[in-house]
Amino acid sequence: MRYQKIVLAMFMVFALASCSTSQQLNSEKGIVEGIIYSVGNEPFTKLGIQALDGTMYVLKYTKEIEQVLNTKQGKKVKLHYEKAMPSPEGLTLIVTSIE
Repeated sequence: MRYQKIVLAMFMVFALASCSTSQQLNSEKGIVEGIIYSVGNEPFTKLGIQALDGTMYVLKYTKEIEQVLNTKQGKKVKLHYEKAMPSPEGLTLIVTSIE
């Protein structure tokens, strides 16, 4: 009986650990390269980037950066960001500059 309880407890710990859905974020500064897209539905569209590895990110930016990003839609760019954070739309990058 005691053996069964130990096995059951080990199984439950393993099951909970393997079902973890938390996403590891690198919230430090970084660079991402990819193609700029408009995401969402009108009138609530935002700009996003699809990284070269296929990951999609929503972008947060200043008005000056927005003007440049709007001209780069559909083009490959390299963005510098200061923070990556989860949001309802997905993983959001706070953009600091564009190459």
